[in-house]
Amino acid sequence: MTNTRLISVSLFSLILLVAVFAIPAWGQTNSTDWFFKGMALYNLNKYEESLQAYDQALAQNPRDAEAWNGKGVDLGLLGKYDEALRAFGRATDINSSYAEAWFNAGVIYDFQERYSEAIQAYNMATEVNPSYQKAWINKNQDIDLIASMTPSCACKNALPEA
Repeated sequence: MTNTRLISVSLFSLILLVAVFAIPAWGQTNSTDWFFKGMALYNLNKYEESLQAYDQALAQNPRDAEAWNGKGVDLGLLGKYDEALRAFGRATDINSSYAEAWFNAGVIYDFQERYSEAIQAYNMATEVNPSYQKAWINKNQDIDLIASMTPSCACKNALPEA
């Protein structure tokens, strides 16, 4: 069973490598080709190269919401949070029903400890896709986190009197 899994993983990696290096050889790259190259490079943990591929896709089609989302993910992984938020914003400006881009923005807001904004982003994700479980979980965790920072009735008795 393990050998079969290793073979399928290796085959997948080989296919990704062929896709990454064969696309430019074809000489006819369009925005879709660049997008898939970006995805392949992302799957190989080559975020800088993936980002460059998404930029090429966006140079050819600046209204590609998925490429903006992919770019945002790469930027976030590279620690460029403000740029990532701008990319997710572009994705949701193009397609306001793009739940994954809303979710990804929420994740970046969480990294920046901007929990209220994260909750708003998760709200948008769950409005667009009410069954988006990860968005519900993150939203509820942020709500709990904010609530824990606020003295509740239960802990008022434990606070020293002024």
